[in-house]
Amino acid sequence: MRRFSLIAKSACWICGVLASCVLISLAQAAGGDTPDLSGIVRAQAAKLASVATDADALALFSSHLAGPLSLQDTVAPLTDKPPTGKTTADRVTNSELKTSAILLTAELAAWRLATAIKEAADAALAAALQTVLQQAAPQEKWLLEQEGGRQSLGRVVKLGSVLASLDAPQTPPTLEPAAMPAYEEYAAHLDRTYPALTGTDTSWLAVAEREGASGLRRRLTEFWENRTPIEADKDALAARYFQTRLRPVLSAHLTALAIRAEAEAEQHARDGWTRLRTWRDRLNEQKGLARLCGTWQWTVHNHKNHQEHKMLMVFPPPDAPDATQPTGPRPAKIVVLGDAVFLRWESQVGYQEDSLLFIRDGQRLEGSFINSAGAWGSITGKRTGSCSR
Repeated sequence: MRRFSLIAKSACWICGVLASCVLISLAQAAGGDTPDLSGIVRAQAAKLASVATDADALALFSSHLAGPLSLQDTVAPLTDKPPTGKTTADRVTNSELKTSAILLTAELAAWRLATAIKEAADAALAAALQTVLQQAAPQEKWLLEQEGGRQSLGRVVKLGSVLASLDAPQTPPTLEPAAMPAYEEYAAHLDRTYPALTGTDTSWLAVAEREGASGLRRRLTEFWENRTPIEADKDALAARYFQTRLRPVLSAHLTALAIRAEAEAEQHARDGWTRLRTWRDRLNEQKGLARLCGTWQWTVHNHKNHQEHKMLMVFPPPDAPDATQPTGPRPAKIVVLGDAVFLRWESQVGYQEDSLLFIRDGQRLEGSFINSAGAWGSITGKRTGSCSR
């Protein structure tokens, strides 16, 4: 009786230790050491603006971002020191790490670009918007063609390009008194023909996003298809209508889109940072699951009813797709920390938690279980088959 009492106490102790370790790991990943990403974007804005390839992104990450992001140790290879003669950039050698570092850098670059376009739109200076977009041209394709596409940023760039290409002056052009009746007729025609600024497929905003600057120019000039105005009057009337009627609406929409693109880039950057921050933990988890992988002969002794049950347990490789998973019950949770293994099984009638230890070079498992029905007892496992990959 005392032996089984000690087993139950050991089970509770091991479960508590494992749970504490998991909570500590999660707290470290999502806790207060998250870096000031917005500050990093501001501080590295010029360098982020120059990134146009994966190689650029990886070099910038290794040289200027890993430190401020507190990732310099996380992205190092499994050995503590890089090979002799290698630079810091050579430490990021794992393909998963490379991809994650590139994507994180790209999100920071996308964040910077969205912020720059928003600030230029808020300033209502066509020249400022033109400058931002011209500087972003080399990296635009790289940012927009990555996985996910960054649709909000793509819409920001396109609409910003529309506003910049029309190059309207900051203030509406002054019309001579003699030209005012012509402008009133011109504006009334456009207001009547195309009343919707937003909200419909034929609105000015929809045309700007779908057809670009050429679509807006077509609408602004169709009034004169059967007329022969003086060219200067034509340009002045169109510029005034654009500046007073269209630009405020398009600029406001551009700002809203840029804010959305900023928020999406920030969220993706935080997710990317967490992936890199927890990479070693996930690597250790994969190693632990690989160690458990294989076929086991389990003997379970239920102390509550003094019954013993034998079963075969099959644990697949950690990267096995769902389609190849073994049939039968599968743990809802598996945690492997060193030699300690924690399994939680869940069903409609309750749950069971197993606390085990690897022994004999990982060929055996010994430990105990407890479940929601109040049963508890011992578990011994013997590996009978290797891991099938």
